[in-house]
Amino acid sequence: MKDSSFWSVAASRVLSTYAIVIFAILWVGFAIALVVNPEWLGSLWNWVRALPIVAQIIVWVLFLPIMVGLWVWQSSWPLLVGLLAFAGLVGWTLLAVSSFVRAMR
Repeated sequence: MKDSSFWSVAASRVLSTYAIVIFAILWVGFAIALVVNPEWLGSLWNWVRALPIVAQIIVWVLFLPIMVGLWVWQSSWPLLVGLLAFAGLVGWTLLAVSSFVRAMR
């Protein structure tokens, strides 16, 4: 019994660590694109929008915070509002992943 509990906890910690690392990499990439070449974000947005609808849904579900960030970036919101939304999304991502980690323990 104790052995299966160990593996369950270990697996959940590994998965949560991967989730944190993946979203951290995605957000850092998003920030780099904002600084280096914002057109990259527009190209990414257009690429996702050109996918078949089923593929778009899958991308939106898998990468929801990043996709909302792209949507905010493509919107006509003022820059300050967009940056505040971006910061909120990053915070929400960290909170959601850390809550998931606690729930899995």
